[in-house]
Amino acid sequence: MANAKPGGYNNVRIVVVGDQGTGKSSLIIALAVGIFSHSVPPVVPPTRLPADYYPDKVPLTIVDTSS
Repeated sequence: MANAKPGGYNNVRIVVVGDQGTGKSSLIIALAVGIFSHSVPPVVPPTRLPADYYPDKVPLTIVDTSS
C-alpha cells in the first residue's frame, strides 16, 4: 500500500450488522457525536470519523446496514 500508516492501513471500514431493532444506528450515532439519542433514523449514511479521532491516526468509516 502506498503511503500506508504505521499500522499498514490508510482507512478502516467497519460494517455494523445485526438483527432489526437492536440499536445499530443508535450505537453509530452515539459514537460519532458522543451522546445517546432515542430518535435516530432506521439506517444512517456511512459515518466518517477523522484520523485524529483515535490514537492510531487512521480515518474510520462506519457503515450501517438494515437487517
